[in-house]
Amino acid sequence: MAAWRSLHPRGHGRSVWRTPGGGPLVTEHARKAADGELVWTRDMVHRFWAYERRREENYFSFQVGGVVARRFRRHLQGRVVDYGAGTGFLLDELLAAGVRCGAVEFGEHATAALADQFAGRAGFLGARSSGNLAEWKGTFDAAFLLEVVEHLYDEDLQECLSSVRSLLKPNGLLIVTTPNEEDRSRSFICSPESGLLFHRYQHVRSWNAETLSEALAASGFAVSEIGATDFGAHPAAHKRTMSLPVRLARSAATRMLMRTPHLYAVASPAASGG
Repeated sequence: MAAWRSLHPRGHGRSVWRTPGGGPLVTEHARKAADGELVWTRDMVHRFWAYERRREENYFSFQVGGVVARRFRRHLQGRVVDYGAGTGFLLDELLAAGVRCGAVEFGEHATAALADQFAGRAGFLGARSSGNLAEWKGTFDAAFLLEVVEHLYDEDLQECLSSVRSLLKPNGLLIVTTPNEEDRSRSFICSPESGLLFHRYQHVRSWNAETLSEALAASGFAVSEIGATDFGAHPAAHKRTMSLPVRLARSAATRMLMRTPHLYAVASPAASGG
């Protein structure tokens, strides 16, 4: 198999790949299209998530945001930012726990909705769009990137990780979650218009501990902790939709399965070489 190196021309919205020997160019998008998979444009992504925001029960943070907040509470000192905050369920949990927290979203409408939703809440540091972060650079002690990286193609992934890194103080921490070794094909849907396949929740890549560690390292992070778990097995999971007795019974049954569908990592900006 040929070894590939990734080139990322600014402004093209896609990744370009070339063999080390200078062979034919192949875009990341072209490779997916050749496999019959839909290539998401940014307009498609915005339309998709504008609709999905109406279905809050499908959000990871709706289901297990409180569990995630508890799991990483010891890392949350000072100012925290939820990057890719969605409809704000993790943000709500963090503020309720007394954490000072801000939010970053990828569109102006979503950012404005978060700002309105949490205006006046104690500890809320405001909401910014991902393109308007200059005043926040280097001001946060910790950042969450909750179920974001599986939605990003190469160039957008690099830009996102670089942006998050720029917000952190030198000793800050990044907390990442993503599906663990997901078989995306099990959630594929066939478009009736084009016949192309797409993931039900717009996942464009799968991750495991090795690939996530490599991606973080390539973006200037040093990983201090990485592992797999089932956040949904905690008794506090699904507290918005299930009673405590039901959650306790569900938790006991789920723990017996010993599944690890969720991958997480804790990392910090790597020290620059002298």
